[in-house]
Amino acid sequence: MTTERRRTKALVIGAGIGGLTCAIALRRVGIDVEVYERATELRSVGSGLSVMSNAVSALAGFGIDLGLDKRGQAVESFRYMDRRGRRIRDLPFKEACDRAGAPSYCISRADLQEALLAQAGDCPVHLGATAVGFETVGATVTARFTGGRSASGDILIGADGFHSVVRRHLVGPEPARDSGYLFRLGIVPFPHPCLTTGAVRHYWGRGQRFGLIDIGRGRCYWWAAMSTPDDAPGAGHVKDALRRAYEGWADEVRAVIEATPQPDILTVPSRDRPFLERWGDGPVTLLGDAAHPMLTTLAQGAGMAMEDAVVLARTLAGPTAGDDLVQGLRAYEERRRDRTRAMVAGSRRMSELTQGAGLRRRLFRDAYFRFVPRRVLLRQSAELLTHPDGPATVSGSVRRELSPLERLYWIADRTSPLNVIARARVHGHLPPSLHRRALDTLQLRHPLLRVAITDDGTGAHPAFVPLDGQQIPLRYVHVPPDDPTADSRWQREVNERELVEGMDWRTGPLLRAVVITSAGRDGAEEENVHDLLLTASHIIADGKTCLSLMREWIEQAAQLDRGVLPQAAPRRVLPATDDLLPRRLRGAAGAAEFGAMMRREQRAAQRRPAQRIVPSRRVPFGQRRTRMVHRSLTPAQLDLLVRAARRHGTTVHGALAAAMVTAVARDAGAAAATYFSIGSPVDFRGDLEPAVSPDEVGTYVATVPSRVRYEPGGPLWPMARAISRDLVRRRRRREHLATISLPRWAGPKSLADSESFMRFMDEEGPINLCLSNVGRYEFPDRVGVWRVGDAQFLTGVSVMGAVVATATTSHDQLAWNFSYVDDLVPALRAQRIADDAVHTVLSAIAE
Repeated sequence: MTTERRRTKALVIGAGIGGLTCAIALRRVGIDVEVYERATELRSVGSGLSVMSNAVSALAGFGIDLGLDKRGQAVESFRYMDRRGRRIRDLPFKEACDRAGAPSYCISRADLQEALLAQAGDCPVHLGATAVGFETVGATVTARFTGGRSASGDILIGADGFHSVVRRHLVGPEPARDSGYLFRLGIVPFPHPCLTTGAVRHYWGRGQRFGLIDIGRGRCYWWAAMSTPDDAPGAGHVKDALRRAYEGWADEVRAVIEATPQPDILTVPSRDRPFLERWGDGPVTLLGDAAHPMLTTLAQGAGMAMEDAVVLARTLAGPTAGDDLVQGLRAYEERRRDRTRAMVAGSRRMSELTQGAGLRRRLFRDAYFRFVPRRVLLRQSAELLTHPDGPATVSGSVRRELSPLERLYWIADRTSPLNVIARARVHGHLPPSLHRRALDTLQLRHPLLRVAITDDGTGAHPAFVPLDGQQIPLRYVHVPPDDPTADSRWQREVNERELVEGMDWRTGPLLRAVVITSAGRDGAEEENVHDLLLTASHIIADGKTCLSLMREWIEQAAQLDRGVLPQAAPRRVLPATDDLLPRRLRGAAGAAEFGAMMRREQRAAQRRPAQRIVPSRRVPFGQRRTRMVHRSLTPAQLDLLVRAARRHGTTVHGALAAAMVTAVARDAGAAAATYFSIGSPVDFRGDLEPAVSPDEVGTYVATVPSRVRYEPGGPLWPMARAISRDLVRRRRRREHLATISLPRWAGPKSLADSESFMRFMDEEGPINLCLSNVGRYEFPDRVGVWRVGDAQFLTGVSVMGAVVATATTSHDQLAWNFSYVDDLVPALRAQRIADDAVHTVLSAIAE
C-alpha cells in the first residue's frame, strides 16, 4: 500500500553520518528530504570510525554504495595486546565478517562524510541552521531555527547527535553518563611493520588503552583512552601528556604519538546517556546518537545510525506504515529498540571490562580473552556484526549458482551480448530526478536487479551474488527540437548501444536505463517527448519482464511526482526456474519427458526435414552483434488482422509467424513446396509451482519449434492454422516445460565445452528463426499527468539464431521488431525480410 500524501517531505536535523544516511535512504523510497545542520561548513576532522559488517549489509540491501573499499580499508586482522605489545588474543574477526555476509571497514570521518554527500546528490543541505525546537499543527511539523527561520514538512527526524535539540525538546534536560575517561586521537601517515594491511591493534594497560587502525592509503587512525585528569593540560601540552602517559608502552604506540603533529591531536569526551525507550511523538522521531548515544567500545555508533536510517526508510515504504506516517515512525522505533538497547548496554559492559584500572579486573580481562573458546568469540562477534533485518545475502537478496538454463544464457551472453529491451514513449514534463528515484525504488523491490555474477574461472559454477550497492546505470540523451530524426532516435540508440553492448556481469546490475528526450515546441516542457529504454540481460529477464519493469518505472515516477510513497518492500526471492517445474518434470521423470520429446523431434525431422535461414556469410561467434529493424501495424491494420485471424480459425501469432516463414522462403528462393521451421517462445509462468506473477523478474519463456509447409503462391491462413494448432498440441504435451531441461541434460556444463554445443545448435539445431509474441500487453494510456504510448519489446540474438522477431500489441497498435545477426544476415536482406513479412500480412487481411 502506498501513502497518498501531497509531496511527502521529511526534515532531517543534523548532517552527520546518521543524518546524511537517513536523507539518502528516505529519498530512495520516494520521500523528499531537506537536511538542516547547525555548522556553517562541513569540515574535515581528524578522527576515524568503523563501518561494521552490519551497517555494510544494511546499506547494500538498500542499494547504497559508498565505495568503502576505495575510501577506507577492510579489516583483515584484529589483535588484543598488552601495553608492551605482547599478544593476548587474535580475534576471529574476519571470519565473523564472512559469517555476517559483508566486510567491516575502517575509514576517516571526513572520507565517509564525503561519500555520503556524493550519494545524497542534490538533496538540499542547509548549513548554519541551528535548531531551537519544533511544533506540530495538524499533519504538519515545523522546525524552528535561530534567526527566525523555519521549515515545515510531514515528518521530522532528529539526527543531531549527542547534544540533540530535538531530543531535548521531546524529553527535556537529561544528564550525561561519564565513562571516567576521555579520548585523544588523530590520523597520520604511519608506515610500520606491525600495522599490516587491514590491521586493528588494541593495547591494554592499567586504566588506559590504545588503538592503532589501518584506514588505507598508508594512513593510521589512533586513539588513546585515558582516565580523565583532574587538571587538563593546556592546548600546547597535550602531546607531552600523551608521551608521559604512554611511556614504556609498545614502540609503535610511542612512535605514532611522535609522528602526529600536536595541532592534529583531538580530545573528545567518552560518555553516553541512559537508554531512552520512546524516541518520538507524533510526526517526530530520533535517529543515531540522538536516539541512543553509546560508548565507542564496540565501534557501533556509526553502524547503528546507518541501520536506523535504512530501517526507517524501509518501514515508511513498507506495509507496516500503511497510510499513516506517524504509525510508520512508531513501527520503526519498535523495530530498533531491542537492538540499540543491547548495543548501548554492551558498549558500557565492554568498556568497564577492557578499561580495567584495578588489578583484579585486569587479570580477569586478560584471562577471559586468552582462554575463552574461539567458537564463543566467533559466535559473539558474528551476532554483533549481523544486521538483524538480514545481511546482504538475506532479506530480498539472491546468492545461488545459476541454473543450467541461466548458465546457458550466461555463456551465450559472454560470447555475444544477449539483451532484452523494453521501450515506451512518455509525453509531458518528466523531470530527470524522477527517473533516478523511481529506478532506485524499482531496484529495491526486485532481488534480481541487485545481483552480479561471480565465476570460479572455469565457467562451470557461475553464481548470483548480491551487489554491494551499485545503482542501475541511467543514461540521458537530449535530442535538439529541430532534429528531423527525433522520432526514430530510440532505434539508433538500440542499434548502436543497447543491442551491441553487454552488461558487466562481474559488477552488475544486469539492467540499465536510457531516457531520450526531445524538447517540445517553443521549449514547452509539457510537450516534451521521452523515449524510455530498459535493457536487461536475458539471464534475468524476458520480454514480459522488461515490459513489466518499464510500466512499474513509469508508474513509480508518477507516484513520486504526486508526492506519493512508492511501495519499496522487496519482492519474494524465487528459486531458479528449473526448481519451480512441476514435480513430474524434475529429476528422472523430467529426463524421461525430455527424452520422449527429443525422440518425437527426431522422427518429425526425418519425416519432414525443415529448412532454416541460410547465412549470407559466416560470422565467428565472438564477432556476432545484433541489429534491429522496426516495423508496426496501425490500429486499423491491427483490427483487420484480429478479425481475419478469428475468421480463419487461427491466432495473430500464427498469422505473423506464417508471414515470416513466407518472407524467409521467398528470400531463400524456394521454388517448390518445402518445410520451414520457426520457433515460438512460450510463457510458462502459470505452469510453475508456485506460479510466478507477470511482474516478478526472471526469464520465464521456453522456445518450441514448429514445422510448417510452405507452398509458393499458397495462401497464408492454412500455414497460420498449422502453426497455431501445433503450439496448442505442444503445450498440451508440456513440451515447452520439457524444453527447459535441455541445458541440464544436453547443454554445455561449462564455458570451456560450450563451443561444440553452440556450433551444433548454429549449424544443425531445429531453429534459427523465431517469433516471440507477448500478445496484447495491458499498458496504460495515461500514467499520472503523462500520456504514454508505443510500449514494445525487442531482443538480442547473440548465438541463439539468425533472425528473432518480437511482437507487442499495446496502445491499439502492433510493434513488430526484427532482430538479426549483422553480416550473417546483411542489413538490406533483413529489411527485405521484414518488409515482405509485413506486406504478406497486409495482403492476407485485404483479401
